[in-house]
Amino acid sequence: MGRRTLVLVVREDGRFDCRVAHWGVDADPFAQSRPLGSAWSAATVRELLDATVEQVLVCDGSVRRYCVCWLDPRLADPGDVALARTDDPAALRAWWVEEKSRACEAVRSGAAETVRAELLAALRERTDAVHLPDDAPFLRGAR
Repeated sequence: MGRRTLVLVVREDGRFDCRVAHWGVDADPFAQSRPLGSAWSAATVRELLDATVEQVLVCDGSVRRYCVCWLDPRLADPGDVALARTDDPAALRAWWVEEKSRACEAVRSGAAETVRAELLAALRERTDAVHLPDDAPFLRGAR
């Protein structure tokens, strides 16, 4: 599937026009993505956010980038993700891959119960803003 990116265009009515790219996006998210849906609610967008999405771009006059970082290293719940705002998604993604590797090793060693909290804490230390999908400001109408 590639590096799946959701491009969310915030509408004046608070709903979202959603686009998707399967190989990431660079300078022009619109040219590098295709329409997925129009006038979607925040709840519909939240349903799309899982471990198969690598990045979310929110466009509302400016473009904000979020890396989608799964928190359950067993992927028992692919929807257990956090959204980490970053201006350098490539660097955050490289760091996150290393963190996930350590988390998977901890799970194999029997420390699964603490791994999720440790991943979330590490992510919060590394980035300026981390949100769970239910608490993401852009999905609550806040900017």
